[in-house]
Amino acid sequence: MSATKNLSEQIFKQQYDYPETSGLINRIDCSEGSSISPLDGDLDSRWYRIINPILWFWRGLPKLEVEAVLSRIAASTKKHTNDKWLDSVIGYQPGNWIYEFLNQSAEWSAKADVIDSNNLSEDDKKNLNTYHLIASEYASIASYPHFKNDELAMYAQTCAYQAYTKALNYSPYKIKELEFKVEDRNVKTLLHLPKTEGTCPVVLICNALGNLQIDFYRYFSEYLAPQGFAMLTVDLPSVGYSRNFTLTQNSSQIHQAIIEQLANVPWVDNNRLIVAGFRFGSHIATRLSYLMPNKIKGLFNFTPFVHQIFTDKELQKNLPNSYKDMLASRLGLPLVSNQQLAAELNYFSLKNQGLLTRACPVPVMNIIFENDKLSTLTEAKLIHSAKQNKIITIPKTPLQKSLHQALTQSVTWMKSIL
Repeated sequence: MSATKNLSEQIFKQQYDYPETSGLINRIDCSEGSSISPLDGDLDSRWYRIINPILWFWRGLPKLEVEAVLSRIAASTKKHTNDKWLDSVIGYQPGNWIYEFLNQSAEWSAKADVIDSNNLSEDDKKNLNTYHLIASEYASIASYPHFKNDELAMYAQTCAYQAYTKALNYSPYKIKELEFKVEDRNVKTLLHLPKTEGTCPVVLICNALGNLQIDFYRYFSEYLAPQGFAMLTVDLPSVGYSRNFTLTQNSSQIHQAIIEQLANVPWVDNNRLIVAGFRFGSHIATRLSYLMPNKIKGLFNFTPFVHQIFTDKELQKNLPNSYKDMLASRLGLPLVSNQQLAAELNYFSLKNQGLLTRACPVPVMNIIFENDKLSTLTEAKLIHSAKQNKIITIPKTPLQKSLHQALTQSVTWMKSIL
């Protein structure tokens, strides 16, 4: 019996004594928040979490299924930590966010399990890859927003990574699990390789706050791999395989260590490295480009966060509760006020750190979305390259088409600078 099945049998039992995610961070100040970006999803005061079905559909989840899961959560009459939040059902039971999304994940794992692995056709391999990827994505959403002290979310993350590993066994691409030394600890990463001979250029992904490193398979398979790029993923500090690290103003600590050791990886050309930052990950990617310009060929930021969100107190106050809690969790703050959060975030501003006072030594491409309150044209212009600047503004509707255009242009630009 597989480890995934053992784990599923262990946790797919109703238990009522687990604390609910929305009650894990003690907030001194609360706010209804405001819409922050179409990329971050729909903000609805009836939900604690930020609901992002469009992005979930883009990552491969069936639309009607996602809506059915959300409906089951919304319809629950069980006890909630906060009666105004639909997704705050206490305990591992029907109606609880983690319970419902993990059960949907288990259904897709079960679809994969009925396929005879002893006599696989090409269609079988494709289906196994798809089923396990969908199971992984559902488990990743179950874990969201990935709080370190959320026991059930940690279980969900384990399920997500196990399903992703199974999916990679049936991928047309080779994937290597690599460990890098960061001070006295090891960090586990995933290297996705295209179908090319010899070494290839590599894109180091710097995640957004709400992502696990396993959420980028589609970006690799549809955009990077066809153009001959490898993709190296790593979790943010305090999340996933990097959960033993705390996020600090030195946000790029893990990634810097990886880049220093990249020459030891035989499948990629470490002299053709591009760093790609998504949302908060752009803080890491931009920092890397200033600190290690001799090792990086280009910086691509997808809606960058480098200054405003870290210094604008009114913007911070109006963030949704779950977003503020996510920041607090990453920073290791179990009790947080707007004032304390503002003080901690101020140190993260790359302008305050003195980096943005000079031109970036590598070519830069920034993609921003219209009406994005957290990543504006002003923010993008702060990252000014001494070699090449490119800023693209993408319309917010239709979002799926805009995402496709943005990611296609990112890879075209990467090829051009190499």
